[in-house]
This record gives sequence, C-alpha cells and structure tokens, in this order.
Amino acid sequence: MSRKLSYTCIVLSVLLLFWHYPRLPPLLPLWYGKPWGADRLAHPLWLILLPAGSWVVIIINAIAARFLTRDMLIFTQIFALTSLLVAILSLVTLAKIIFLVL
Repeated sequence: MSRKLSYTCIVLSVLLLFWHYPRLPPLLPLWYGKPWGADRLAHPLWLILLPAGSWVVIIINAIAARFLTRDMLIFTQIFALTSLLVAILSLVTLAKIIFLVL
C-alpha cells in the first residue's frame, strides 16, 4: 500500500513539474542550504532531482527490504514508510518551490 502511494507521489511530482515548466522563470530558488543570493538559484531543470531522488530512495529501500529483512517484517515496513515519507516530502517541496515563484 505505501509503495503505491510512493509511486503516486512521484508521478504527481513529475506531472506537476511538466505542467508548470513552461511558466517557470529562468532561475528559481532550490539550494536553500547555501547563503542568500545567486548561489541559491538554479535552472528549473534541476527540479527533476526531487522526484528522481525519491525514486532512488524507493529502489534502495526495496532492495534492502528484499535482501536484508526476510525474517523481520518490521524492517520491511520501516523501509516502506521511509520511502513514502521521502516521496511525500519531495512532492511538498517541489510544490512549494513551484508555487513560490508562480
């Protein structure tokens, strides 16, 4: 169940990005860990890192759940919930960035 929700969040992220991509400005804030100014700005194509990062986390957690937790179901559930949390946070972050600049 949580894996399907994770995939849904990733699909929604990609759809949101491609739906609003033509209206995005040439530079937008993405690197919030950097000092204020031009260092924070990135080309809108860098936003694909958010759903791609979620996808990587889901794949790594699925592999870990398959090979490392055959006997302990709780770890499999923790991996699935972690993937879901990362996908949801990625979707929220992408939506906040997009709606901040539009």
